[in-house]
Amino acid sequence: MTTTALGTWRQPPLVYVVAELVISPYYSLAGKVPGLQDRLRSSFPRTLEAKEIAIVEGAKPSAQTLWQLMSGDQRHAVQFGIRAISLHATGYLHSSDFLGRWAEVLNIVQQADLGAYVERAGLRYVDLIVPTDGNAPGDYLVSGLQGIVPEGAQCTGSMWAAAFQFDGSIVNLRAGAPSPQGMLLPPDFNALPLAKPAVMMHAEARLKANQSIGFVDTDCIREVGQVFEADALLTHYKSMQKLTSATFKAAMSPLAQKEWM
Repeated sequence: MTTTALGTWRQPPLVYVVAELVISPYYSLAGKVPGLQDRLRSSFPRTLEAKEIAIVEGAKPSAQTLWQLMSGDQRHAVQFGIRAISLHATGYLHSSDFLGRWAEVLNIVQQADLGAYVERAGLRYVDLIVPTDGNAPGDYLVSGLQGIVPEGAQCTGSMWAAAFQFDGSIVNLRAGAPSPQGMLLPPDFNALPLAKPAVMMHAEARLKANQSIGFVDTDCIREVGQVFEADALLTHYKSMQKLTSATFKAAMSPLAQKEWM
């Protein structure tokens, strides 16, 4: 299953968005899941279960259950785990639509009265660079992110990373242009089995043909440190979205602006 482009730009490179709340371990979450599932069923009728390996200092690694509630078109999913609650999307009309869906999830979690303690909030956007004929992935990034190519060499992988401190938030920006050989999504990115956007399909086809692609991974993190409160959390996310957007735009070259926007 594929989806159309994500966002309102003319040729948006966006392929995946995640909003995540890291919570203090909630070991009785399994008892709350049926109620959450019932409240979210109209928007997320399909349920999958998965496992993650939890590594805690002084204890043996253990497998913990993840509950993944999927939308009927497989473009959105809510994931519940004892350490995090998240909304994943490969369908994205615009930021207000995504944040509206996240607000729905936050309000339902509020109604379930979990009383979870939120450690921090995260908002992550993954964009893929699929160059047009005659261009290289690095051409879509500002010159300061393009790295070097020694005389007589061909660049087969380039990674750049930086962290930017804003008032109350940190935005981590990572760019691979070109991505290391065979790499579609950024390292340590755990995607759910959602419908693939057209840009992702094109990127996969290029990799199979041994052609280069790139990625831009923009990840905003904000420390929260309070008991779950939906309205306050949504206010954080509105601010984080603006910071994430501004950081991504700062990395775009004139070519990227011309082709994507």
